Amino acid sequence: MDGRNTDSGTVYSRKARQRETTTTQPSDRTAIGIDLGEHNLYTACPVSVTNPTDAYTVRGTALCTCLDELRAQTARLLGSEYDRDTIAAYVQQRRDELVTDIDAAARDICEYALTCKDPILVTEDTHFEPDLWLWLTAPTAHCGSSWLLAAAHLRLRTIAAEYTLEVRTVPEAYSSQECHACGVLGDRHPNETFWCSNVDCQIDHIDADFNAAKVLAQRYYAGKRCARRSPRS
Repeated sequence: MDGRNTDSGTVYSRKARQRETTTTQPSDRTAIGIDLGEHNLYTACPVSVTNPTDAYTVRGTALCTCLDELRAQTARLLGSEYDRDTIAAYVQQRRDELVTDIDAAARDICEYALTCKDPILVTEDTHFEPDLWLWLTAPTAHCGSSWLLAAAHLRLRTIAAEYTLEVRTVPEAYSSQECHACGVLGDRHPNETFWCSNVDCQIDHIDADFNAAKVLAQRYYAGKRCARRSPRS
């Protein structure tokens, strides 16, 4: 239902392919890192942005609340006299509503990207398949990794194709732990703050979503990878 992932680096429309053929160097493009999360469903950060408050975010808390409510309702229905087909039809209807909201968020990101010069969206090379039913029925499944983030990743690629926006993926390893300023691995705390472990870095702590999006944007360009690991790693 949610489609399937494609290989890293795939171009998603004919117009985007035409755009790529006329571009000679990655440095000519404005890489916009897109970090996905539950607090902020999408955080978009062009590589040139240095102030966290200048990143563009679309909140995801309302979607998470809807998913929690759907999970509770599905559990009640599974314990009732309703047959499985009726329950599955209900879940499908609610899923379609959630996807509509995700698509609206993805369109916000694409509209923002179009305000940048020659933009290219850069995401992690994650290959999780969204499985809503698994998350609804597995007692220990995590909301984001089991459905929401995987669905948001796939829907962003689909909506970007409508806008003829190119999407590229970069390695996801340590993208949430790497400091965008010095490349050293730090700590991303549950309170949505990233702390750099490099005492010589200008960054002490910073918004974690902004930091991750900035790291992804930087990784589009050659040679932009983690500098070294934290001594605590």
